[in-house]
Order: sequence, then C-alpha cells, then structure tokens
Amino acid sequence: MVINLNTGQMRISPSAIWNLLAGKGTYTQSLVIFDFRMPRIVVTLLVGFALAIAGNVIQSTTQNPMADTSFLGINSGAGIAVMLFIALVKNQDANLFLLPTMALVGALISTVIVFGFSYKKETGITSNRMLLTGVALSGLYSSIMVLLTLKLSPENYQFVMNWLAGSIWGTSWEFILMFLPWFIICTIFIFSKMRVLDTFNLGDDVAYSLGINLKKERIILIAAAVILAGVSVSISGGIGFIGLITPNLSRRVIGFKHSHQLVLSGVLGSFLLLAADTVGKVISSTTEIPVGILVAVIGAPYFVYILMKTK
Repeated sequence: MVINLNTGQMRISPSAIWNLLAGKGTYTQSLVIFDFRMPRIVVTLLVGFALAIAGNVIQSTTQNPMADTSFLGINSGAGIAVMLFIALVKNQDANLFLLPTMALVGALISTVIVFGFSYKKETGITSNRMLLTGVALSGLYSSIMVLLTLKLSPENYQFVMNWLAGSIWGTSWEFILMFLPWFIICTIFIFSKMRVLDTFNLGDDVAYSLGINLKKERIILIAAAVILAGVSVSISGGIGFIGLITPNLSRRVIGFKHSHQLVLSGVLGSFLLLAADTVGKVISSTTEIPVGILVAVIGAPYFVYILMKTK
C-alpha cells in the first residue's frame, strides 16, 4: 500500500503521506492521495477479496478446482452488458452509475444461461458440464463483443478494451459506497454458510444424510457468488484468475475447512490484486497497465499446472 500510494506521475514520499495524515500536507497532495490513490487501493482490496471468495464458493459447490467466475461466462456476460451500455446510451456521464448495474444484470443472465444448458433432468448440473458450457459461451460472447466494437467510437472503444483487459476504473468513493452494500450482504451470507460449504467436501450422500438440501444450497450459494463477482467486475473490469488461484493456494496452506479457507482466500485475493496494481504502476507511471493482464500472467500458467494435476 505504501509503495502504491507513492507511485504515479506525482511522487509523494511516505513522510509526506504521514504529514498529510497529521493535517500538514498541501492541497494537491491531499487531492492526489485521498481522491485518487486511496479509493483505488480500497477498490482493489475489496474486489480482490470478493473475487477470491466467489471463486472459492464456486469451486466448493461444484467440487471442481478449475472452476472460476471467468470460466463460467460471468465476466464475459458483464462485458457484453458494458459494451451495449456504451454503444446505446448517449449521455454516459449522466448515467455512469448505471454501468455497474448493467454489468451485474449481464453477469446474472449469463449465469442463468450456463445453468440452463448445463442442466439434465437425470443427473442435474454436473461441474464438468457447467465448466465446459461456460467456456463455450465465453468464446461466443467474445465473438459478439468483437462485432459490437464496430459500432463504438474510438474513445468508447478504448474504454471498453481497457475494461475488458481488467483496468480498475471505478476509483472514486461514490463507486465504493455503491459497491459496499452488495459486498457486505453477500460476504456475510457466504460466511454464514461455512458449515454447508464444508459438507460439499463430504459428498452428496453424506450431506443428504445430515438433512442438507444440496440442490437448493448449491443454487443459493452460486447465486451469491455470481452477484459478488458481477458487482466486482463491474467496477474493476474483466479480471480473471483471482478466483481460480487463491482458493487452491489457501487449500494447500490451510486445508479444506471453510472457516479458515475463506478468510485466507480473501486475504490472498486482496494481496494479489493490490500487488498486480502496484507492479503495473511501478513498470509505467505514465501509462496504466491493466491489472487483469498482470494477474493473467500469473494465473494462466497456474491454471495449466492445476489442469495437469487434476485426474
């Protein structure tokens, strides 16, 4: 956080930041720190935490270590909604706060489509079928987004491409206040279901013997994870792999108990996203490098590693 606050076109030393906290800094320094850099750090920490526990829930409920919100078409569905908003809404500045809502709606619709195509009456929804359906639909969504870019102006095209690459754009206190209610409600709900999540590791038969309706709980938990991920990517852009990497790392470090695993996953998600944002600012202080690209540099090889280890 200290490095991140001190990195950018205007360098502000840790001593100057301390003076700001003591009320002795300049107006320019105060504006840069409290109106630009601090909100970005808060968004990064919250989004990293949210995407991590959303990925954890999806992996636990599907019993698939390769499941992630980005592979289920959630990010792509939100991306299409964002592109439609940019292409169709004329006065975007006046309706800017509709953009996260549109992204959330797109994520939810995409998830319903994935569930619909993955469901079979005899076997219900299996994790492999859901994952493959999500990957296939993500490819379809990518093709549609390429077509939609033909209708965008150069400025809107640049914004959409940065959003899809995972550029954190909702960096103001207003967006944080809009995001917080969703984050708090979904996070508290998921943490209240830790024991239910533990039963998914025991298998369906054991869970049913304990009186737990797995079908109902699976749908509710995945819905909460989708809402959390959809709201997150709506202000952070199309960031993937956070929900894939952190649950697997936390399980290796601390085991399968969700009372410990969820917390560690969230902390790792916050750290990974903030580290990626900091590295991007250090590499180039004048041109923003989308954090989604830097996370993908780590996430893609790790996904291949998990794929090779999975039987």
